[in-house]
Amino acid sequence: MLMKSGLREIIEASGGTFDIIEEFSSLSPRRKVLLCDHLFIEGRQAFYSTIELLWPQSNQEEAEKLEKFLYSLKYKH
Repeated sequence: MLMKSGLREIIEASGGTFDIIEEFSSLSPRRKVLLCDHLFIEGRQAFYSTIELLWPQSNQEEAEKLEKFLYSLKYKH
């Protein structure tokens, strides 16, 4: 809990905003595949837990945003 609040303070102090789509884009291909596997194969709980580990500063809204983004990529023709 302290770690999360500390990271939020650093982000807010730097004036930058957290964008989970941008953060996802900067991941290595292996980590991107891991997140997709967790969402599409293992389930949402594994996906949300992985998001929390990768980006402790994220919130539920950001996680849902990434989930919708990944589903839109999956079903894009």
